[in-house]
Amino acid sequence: MRKVRFHVQSCSGEDPAGPAALLNEHDNTGTGYLTPKNCEYPQELVIELEATARITQIQVLSHQCYIATKIELYLSTDGAAFSRLGFLSLKSNKESQYTARELKTVHIDAFTRFIKLKLHQCYINEKNLYSQVGLVAININGEVPEEAAHEVELDSLSHVHQPLPTAPTPTRSVSKAKSQPPKDASPSTSASMDDMRFDAKTAAKIREIHLAKEKAVAMEDYDQAKRLKALEEQLKSVGLQLARLEAAKRDAVENEDYDAAKRIKDEIAQLENELSLGVNAPARPAVDSSRVPLPTSSRVPAKQTSRTEHVESGYPPAVPSLPKPAPRKAPPAVVVQEAPSHVADDGDDDAHHAAPTSGGPNPHFEGLDDVDDLGDPEPLPSALEKESAEMIDVIGLYLTQCFYSNVWNHRDAALRKIQLDVPAYEVSPESVLSVLSTLVQSGVGDRISQVSLSALSLCDAMLQYAQDHADVLGAEAIAHTFANPIVQLVNKLGEPQAKIRDEVTAVLLKLAAADDVGTNVVGGHVCRRTTKKALAIKHLQGRLGLVKDLLLQFGPTAEEFSLPGIMTFLEENGAFAHQSKDIRELAKDITVFLHQVVGGADVEPFLKSLRPKQLEEYEAAFEAASAPKKKPAPASKAPAPASKAPASRSRAPPAQDAGSDTDSNASVDDGTCPFCDEHNDAFDNERLDQHFWAECPMLTQCKMCGQVIEISTLNEHLLVECELKQNHKECPTCHEAITLKYFNQHVQENDCVPMPDPADGNRCPLCHDDIGPRKRGWKTHLLHERCPQNPRTMSS
Repeated sequence: MRKVRFHVQSCSGEDPAGPAALLNEHDNTGTGYLTPKNCEYPQELVIELEATARITQIQVLSHQCYIATKIELYLSTDGAAFSRLGFLSLKSNKESQYTARELKTVHIDAFTRFIKLKLHQCYINEKNLYSQVGLVAININGEVPEEAAHEVELDSLSHVHQPLPTAPTPTRSVSKAKSQPPKDASPSTSASMDDMRFDAKTAAKIREIHLAKEKAVAMEDYDQAKRLKALEEQLKSVGLQLARLEAAKRDAVENEDYDAAKRIKDEIAQLENELSLGVNAPARPAVDSSRVPLPTSSRVPAKQTSRTEHVESGYPPAVPSLPKPAPRKAPPAVVVQEAPSHVADDGDDDAHHAAPTSGGPNPHFEGLDDVDDLGDPEPLPSALEKESAEMIDVIGLYLTQCFYSNVWNHRDAALRKIQLDVPAYEVSPESVLSVLSTLVQSGVGDRISQVSLSALSLCDAMLQYAQDHADVLGAEAIAHTFANPIVQLVNKLGEPQAKIRDEVTAVLLKLAAADDVGTNVVGGHVCRRTTKKALAIKHLQGRLGLVKDLLLQFGPTAEEFSLPGIMTFLEENGAFAHQSKDIRELAKDITVFLHQVVGGADVEPFLKSLRPKQLEEYEAAFEAASAPKKKPAPASKAPAPASKAPASRSRAPPAQDAGSDTDSNASVDDGTCPFCDEHNDAFDNERLDQHFWAECPMLTQCKMCGQVIEISTLNEHLLVECELKQNHKECPTCHEAITLKYFNQHVQENDCVPMPDPADGNRCPLCHDDIGPRKRGWKTHLLHERCPQNPRTMSS
């Protein structure tokens, strides 16, 4: 198996900043191919191979923030008729804060000349302002028949990239495609992944070290091979750091944060210099060749004295002082408890732990009983130390170094120690509160969940400190100091981990209850639109859940958290007609509460955009809420918690949110379908994908756009969400989605039956029979009675 060369033949469109031709040459430092700004999806990209070849592996490296939700693969031998191979599902990359790139590897066995990639809707995030999808690199491996290879002229391939080297990183195969167990990587295959993950310089050095290692093995010089293996793994770790730093530098430049860009540039230069010190040295006998650089010396400190000696002398430390590349011989106390599970995070600096400087407890962490073996943090760069002067005055240099450390255990320990020490600080309360604000703001946004939780605890201590010194600080200064942490807390309301989400909600409610912060400040931040793009479903759901809690506990205010502000927020984010049923229900509950508390005259102007049927539902809810004459909305009308099982399944189809219902608040265990409740121990992420796509009787594939959705939402999907929604129109009598071609005929016949009231029943869009109400009615009809028009159960 070798690398198969190709060139891009065509694409639906491209951004001038990321033309498709960039895929012809691998360049890990660039953005690669970008779809046009604010384009319609799906977008198509067709590549032509050098000849008809037997393809065994396809690799796609996604951009770190311009990420497609799904990529479909098609094959063709003539470029005219394509057959569908399957699809790839990509992660949103939120866990890595959009710094890592996901590499997908597909193992197949097929002859083809053309490969088409259909890029579906992108993930929405704060860095993807124009709803684009980006592919950094594509790699094809397989076998080209010798006669076809001889026919290819070298000059005709001058625009095509050259073969590359990779460290095998197996990922799961394309759903519904033939999956074969990956074979041992050949040198050619092993090369290509490294070039896709690293910049050209680092990849070349890794190849050089790899070849030297193979030569040492051939000569049976196993000591030398062991040293070279350690160096190779260190280079890969540094290469991943460089890739992340390059991405961070580009983001800083785009945001015009030139101070950050300069700091990152200096860090990149330092890493590159450390890389070149040892790798470019000429080969020496076994003893001398042990002198190799410590690329991560600024991130994984050894004893301070020896590290300084190595840097000042210009000679890199010997290999034995390198951290072990694998945890087989880790020090007795391993302090790493979690690390992101992203493909591109293999060399994550948080995965290393600091070596303890001594056997006794660390005096800087007095009061913490689980950090005795935690070593010292790396020193601060001089520029950062100057910028952190106020923080150093308050918490000391050592804890400041821990807070800025690349080792998450240091950051976590620093936040917990500061929480213990807050009452004892003797500097001015203004300085203490300012430093605590910075610590909480940064800590809450940390990608390691344990650090975020410690920062949330520190926020509680910060509030207590502010209240104890309110006479000195003043309410206005306290509210102003909490502004930045609140912004970060609000952003965390969309966190996928329920524990963090719940803790953030609890902290924000405490701040709202505090006299010195209050509902007006917290609610104002929650209802403030920070971007022109629509909020992601989880973020909007988290915010609306908090708005509802704030209203139930404290009611609206006369300023920022007022009725106009809340209702405008609902309107701007399309909450009334949102694709997610949870969000629509939250919007309705909030509106009902405000209607009851403030009055209908102020609420009704915001409801003009509602469809007639939806307006009827709202009016019925208004009447039901006013009947008991109680201020809070009745419990029977409140929606289930925002973290319902179907909405929390990251692997469910796009329209899964509509599956929530008040019939059940139970969470879905792993191995159980959140829609039909089928339990299967084989239901891992990939098998669940296949179940959703082809088997689950509660789901169906839209015949217009191909999206897999819940049958209970098919009518609404065809009218609101479908890419071809213009082909359907809602009947004013039965409220079903009628194909435009037959709409006039349907209305003129006037023999359709009105849709039942939601409280009394539903209507199946497949067989058009009326069925029982709520989720239970759908399950009875689709799972037990087996709808006669459901294609997934007709044959069984």
